[in-house]
Amino acid sequence: MRKLQFKELVRIYAYLPVKLSELSKVDPEAAIKLLQDWGEGNKTIRKFWKETNDALKENDKENS
Repeated sequence: MRKLQFKELVRIYAYLPVKLSELSKVDPEAAIKLLQDWGEGNKTIRKFWKETNDALKENDKENS
């Protein structure tokens, strides 16, 4: 189980910058807020991952 969790965290760390870049193109304010929180250490990496993906999904819904 721990190996699976490690792989998931590696994937999150690898792709979070990509997702934040995508978000910055459709919702710059949300991306900046997430980056500020990340830099200040306010949330876990899993929480950032979820919030980034949720923001992207929300933007997709609004533009559909």
